[in-house]
Amino acid sequence: MVGAALSDGSYRKHVEGVRRRLSRARKEAAARLADLGITPWLMPRGGFYLWCHLPEGRDAAALSRAALRETVVLAPGNIFSPAQTAAGFMRFNVSQMPDRAWQVLAHVLAEPPDRPG
Repeated sequence: MVGAALSDGSYRKHVEGVRRRLSRARKEAAARLADLGITPWLMPRGGFYLWCHLPEGRDAAALSRAALRETVVLAPGNIFSPAQTAAGFMRFNVSQMPDRAWQVLAHVLAEPPDRPG
């Protein structure tokens, strides 16, 4: 079965379709994030994720906690940073951003930022 899928071109066609869908999802997510003041650190040519700068003064952990209270899980940058230097970054999975996630993200960004201390 695996040999047939690899030799008849169906796997290649499937992978090409997945790449096209992810490329479209990345572009759409980047545009929607830009509308919220969130900018990609860089625009990758492939993959599921966008690493993004949050608007000035926003803390990714605080934003994630606020979203979690609304049952939306976001990925703050510091969970990927051993040095804990990514508080102003967030990682978005472009293939897993339902409308509810966008609504909650817009809502929590509309709230004033948490003040330290």
